[in-house]
Order: sequence, then structure tokens, then C-alpha cells
Amino acid sequence: MQINVDEARPYWAHPSQHVMGSHPDNLPDHLEYWANGPVCLAFHRMPWPAVWMVHCGVKRDGLGQYVDPARRILRAFADHTEAELITSWTAQSNRAVLAFAKRVGFTVDGELSTKSNPLVMSSWRP
Repeated sequence: MQINVDEARPYWAHPSQHVMGSHPDNLPDHLEYWANGPVCLAFHRMPWPAVWMVHCGVKRDGLGQYVDPARRILRAFADHTEAELITSWTAQSNRAVLAFAKRVGFTVDGELSTKSNPLVMSSWRP
């Protein structure tokens, strides 16, 4: 399931994936990329032990088939790293991603107020 940055690039190919500067040409190579089917999750440590943040890239041809692969990646990653908490920040206006996160098993922890678009803070626990 773990892949390198070059193998992860196709998951960020569609323009809908180009948020917050994400683009296949500039994906950071310091993230941990894990893929299953049409889903790639990119993880990085947070400044607290056993806490990671996740970012999601998907291949559009897998539309409607994202939930189970994402769950499998989260479980495998948590087992591999002994993560206790995986966090995600999503723009409140991005209803599709918020609904996806809920189906995968993320729970809403709170909100970060920003001038332009509040962020929903969510987490997944193994």
C-alpha cells in the first residue's frame, strides 16, 4: 500500500484535486503516500506524538468507490505507525469531502474560524 511521490502524482491529476497548492507536479516528497485502488492518502506528522494529518487524492475513474479503500488505508497506516489519531482540516464549504470523511469514519472535533472560509477539524481513531 505504501507508494512513493511519483506513484502518487496521478491521484492529484484532476483539477478538483488542486486545492491548497496541491498539484501533481509539486507534491512534497516528505509525505508518506499510501494507496489502494482509486484512493491515495498522504500523511504527515503533527507536533504531538502519535498524531498525523491526512490529505486525500483520488482518481476520478473510481467515483463512488472511495470509502472502502480509504478505510483500508487508514487501518493499515495506523497499524504500521501506531497512530492514535489522524486529523483532517476541510473547508466548511467543501460538502462533498466532509460527507466522504464522515462515511470513512471521521468525526467532527470543531471549527477553525478564518476570514475566507471556516475549516472543519475532523479526526479518525483506530
